[in-house]
Amino acid sequence: MNLEQFREEVYRQFGPRLERATPANVQEFLVHMQARLSGNDRGQPVEIHETAHSYDEIVSEFFARVLEVGPDRMEQALMQLWLLGFELHFARLEEQYSDKFAPLFGTDTDD
Repeated sequence: MNLEQFREEVYRQFGPRLERATPANVQEFLVHMQARLSGNDRGQPVEIHETAHSYDEIVSEFFARVLEVGPDRMEQALMQLWLLGFELHFARLEEQYSDKFAPLFGTDTDD
């Protein structure tokens, strides 16, 4: 997948200004795109050999690897970075919605 195809897929799913994006459909899109970009769009099991001990180590390693990508894979790196930023943004929104509406459902989100 190249950058133009990626852009078209994002616009098709969410609109030109991402106006149809919600935490739920973004999560579904992220799963689909990660599988597609990794070449595992057939749903095959993925074996992970992770040596990191924390989320921070995983993210730091991800950013370090992106910086090492050669010019021939720059579009792929850009798409991965965009997906990560998109995911983090909507995770934050989901958390804000949860906090905002918790009193309506009698739940405490301070745990």
